[in-house]
Amino acid sequence: MTTLIAWRNLIHDPVRFAATLIGIIFSVVLMAVQAGMLLGFAETTTGLVRQSRANIWLVPRGTTNVDQSAILPQRTYFQALKTAGVAEAARHIVRFVSWRLPRGGSQLVIVVGFDPVSGLAGPWNVVEGSVAALSAPHMVMIDRLYAAKLGVRAIGDSVEISGRRAIVAGFTQGARTFTQAPYVFTSYANALRYTEVLDGDASYVLVRAQPGIALAPLVARLQAAAPNTDVMTAEAFAAKTRDYWIFTTGAGSALIMGASLGALVGIVIVAQTLYAATLERIGEYATLAAIGAGHGYLSAIVIKQALICGAAGYGIAALVALSIAFAARGAPAAILFTPSALGLLAVAALLMCCLSALIAIRKLSTIDPTSVFR
Repeated sequence: MTTLIAWRNLIHDPVRFAATLIGIIFSVVLMAVQAGMLLGFAETTTGLVRQSRANIWLVPRGTTNVDQSAILPQRTYFQALKTAGVAEAARHIVRFVSWRLPRGGSQLVIVVGFDPVSGLAGPWNVVEGSVAALSAPHMVMIDRLYAAKLGVRAIGDSVEISGRRAIVAGFTQGARTFTQAPYVFTSYANALRYTEVLDGDASYVLVRAQPGIALAPLVARLQAAAPNTDVMTAEAFAAKTRDYWIFTTGAGSALIMGASLGALVGIVIVAQTLYAATLERIGEYATLAAIGAGHGYLSAIVIKQALICGAAGYGIAALVALSIAFAARGAPAAILFTPSALGLLAVAALLMCCLSALIAIRKLSTIDPTSVFR
């Protein structure tokens, strides 16, 4: 019965109900897009690590994120290679360099030099060309998202990196970068030509463990073998990189603030609507109280009004947010939604509406049942 009364209270004034839904949709879409951008941001900043297929990373001491590091000496590679439990080790280069634009000027890019034999931390989502082609001299691969920015039109285009010739051998799709310096994938040998790294040295040493080997003890053995490095699993390094960009630099603060603002807007809109609806029907609530309806019964009506508004608003807002994410799939800034994120968003929307109902419920506590007899 309380559900029916709640529904009739809402549709009694369809204009107000529609205005409430619009407000909820706006606030939930704002929360969703900000949250989706935050998830996309986290995925983008950790892409190199998550897609590496390496179990463990040896990084220079004090490294905070995968895009910026010092140089590891050649001995680090051999220290890792001879450690018990290591199936494969590979040198890996990640360095900022200059890309010469066809019409003049330059663009900062990140050269990613990987070991073609192991394939660890090479390009992913390759849509044109082949990874094997990068073993040849001068061959590089970029993402289609940045082709126009770098002045590249097709495979075979000749470009200049750090004053040296390079040839585009293929394209990836979705290998985004947060720093706005596009990734340029190439072999370790080619990367040596485009960076200041000496032959044998590397930004990182990547390790693939032997099948069945527990990672925690292997991390400890590698740390003992290479004491001048920080040794961590790929998951740990990805988390460290993500936390650095989101929290240490404050880059994620604006997205978190935007989502919080969306929630605040929604609470204000729904609270105002429910309070106005309660005042408008204060006589009806007093009548229900006079015939024996308790405060809990009356509060249930208001809460169910809030839940109806929240459920309807969330359903529409989720479709809008997913449409925005689909439309932005080719944009440099990714908007990502996962089932768990959508579930949390639904809970947040319903909780937002329930919090909004508290003001109206407080008003119900002041009802005098005898007022209907005056």
